[in-house]
Amino acid sequence: MKHSKLMPTLLSILFLGVVWQLIALQIGYPAIFPSLVDLFKETSQLLISQNFFIEIIFTILRGIAGIALAFILAFLLATTAAFSSFWKTFLQPLIVVSRSIPVISLVLIALLWFSPTQLPVFIALVTMFPILYQNILTGLEQTDKRYLEMATVFGKSKSNQYFKIYLPSAKTVIFDGIKTAMGFGWRAIIIGEVLAQPIHGIGTSMKQAQAYINVSELIAWTVIAVGISYFFEFIIRQIQKIQIEKHLLEPVKNEFNSKVQTADMFEVRIVNLEKKFNDARVLESLNASFNSKNITCIKGPSGRGKTTLLRLIAGLEKPDNGEIQMAGNLRIGYSFQDVRLLPWLTVAENIAYILRHTHKQEVSNLVFYLLKNMELTDHAHKYPHELSGGQQQRVGLARALVAQPDVLLLDEPLTGLDNELKIRVTGFLSNWIQVNKSLVVWSTHEDVKLEGLEVIDYEL
Repeated sequence: MKHSKLMPTLLSILFLGVVWQLIALQIGYPAIFPSLVDLFKETSQLLISQNFFIEIIFTILRGIAGIALAFILAFLLATTAAFSSFWKTFLQPLIVVSRSIPVISLVLIALLWFSPTQLPVFIALVTMFPILYQNILTGLEQTDKRYLEMATVFGKSKSNQYFKIYLPSAKTVIFDGIKTAMGFGWRAIIIGEVLAQPIHGIGTSMKQAQAYINVSELIAWTVIAVGISYFFEFIIRQIQKIQIEKHLLEPVKNEFNSKVQTADMFEVRIVNLEKKFNDARVLESLNASFNSKNITCIKGPSGRGKTTLLRLIAGLEKPDNGEIQMAGNLRIGYSFQDVRLLPWLTVAENIAYILRHTHKQEVSNLVFYLLKNMELTDHAHKYPHELSGGQQQRVGLARALVAQPDVLLLDEPLTGLDNELKIRVTGFLSNWIQVNKSLVVWSTHEDVKLEGLEVIDYEL
């Protein structure tokens, strides 16, 4: 793959070199349009000149300062706008104005406001800021709301959702913005140096070469500036590829011992519940009572509100009328029909994500105990896209169980499993529910048989 990408790049560079040389031969005036040989000689002389690295270092430092200031400001404001419609609306005209002002106008005005050293940094800041702001905002706003619902059900804080879901989800868009902004930013910095003439910098050297009509040196500095831009873009691409090796979980050595809960029976009461979406009424005057002494299977054809009822119990939807009565401190586990695994986490990490305690061995034992019984041990360090639909479904079920919930909501948790695997998984599920004494509400089209447990069908 690397060789297949390298060849077109080399051919492109060779093509540009041939075209340049042909034009140079056609013009025949090296002082105006130097040949490749003259450019190579001039570039070599620059590389060994006394002040070469000083000029480079000053330009790079100004670039880093401009990029850092633009990113910090854009990151703070875009994050604020992503979670506040007021600030998003307030900032939008300012972003449009800053994006529309010609760079040359900014340079001419900034020449009156800033010192020669400060001006390139300011120009870079103003040039890169709107690009970074828009990309960061877009990335945060495009975060899949289903992941956020999953985190909310399992009690994850807003800050946890921001760092564990929003930012990883927006990573690609943010880095694309950084690469685009840097392309504009480096040009703006050099333009600022050319006009402001600080003591050191690539732009200053280019202006001096132009003043002495030294076209070879001027173009040589241009080539070096392009090389620096490509170098930093390469660094950004490598940073983007980095995946932190967490090594959080290793296979369990000893069986995990579930702790029997001693809580008395508890229940969820549905009182005159009504819910509609637009003009479609899904639930109407629903009254029901579910308790932890038996398993309640919600049945009914598609569109009758089975998933909606589970979402109402989980607090993901609010009823139009009526109420759901249950103790306020109950832990909820939810196996979603559409799974909702975080793509940037492995199977084991997805299951461990919802746990609140941080004892590594305890987390590892519990996660791999579930993986073993879901027959997923060999897939522990794979990512969701590497799994089949049935495997993803079992990961979602394991994630619902790992919190040892008081209320376990199951929305078609056995989708994609063959009959033999269903029997083995339901056998484990029967033992798990009996030990943890969870209140289970199970949405399904199938008949459910759990050994040692009473299953009650509730038709919607």
